[in-house]
Amino acid sequence: MDDKKLIILEEKLKNELSEDKINYINKYKLKINDKRQWMTTKNNVPERVYFSHNFILKNTILEVIFRKYQLCYAKLKYFRENLDKFSYFKYDSKLGFIKTEFWDIEFFCHKKSGKYIDLRYLQQITEIEVFLEFINWLENL
Repeated sequence: MDDKKLIILEEKLKNELSEDKINYINKYKLKINDKRQWMTTKNNVPERVYFSHNFILKNTILEVIFRKYQLCYAKLKYFRENLDKFSYFKYDSKLGFIKTEFWDIEFFCHKKSGKYIDLRYLQQITEIEVFLEFINWLENL
């Protein structure tokens, strides 16, 4: 498919999505390919597929974000059930932590304890027992 047709397709597909999902796609400068996959091509790095259009259409922004960070189902389930216990932040090197909308999240802030949780840290936890210990520690602060 030529570039012009892809641009038209991309706009059409974006119109099917919520504002949060469109903002997320724009934040990461994702483009649609001819297989209807949202992907990134930047900095002379090989293309990286984030997800299919069907995936982003059928899932919430929580699943979309967790997919980007490749977080497991146990983490998804925990945060889906406990999202009200957290605020959403991103980090600015000049301003520090800035409260943000969910689609722009980089850190959870546990409301009760005030602890910030980097999504990249959650990505590093690969064993369910370690994650459960972390959650237990967090909830008992």
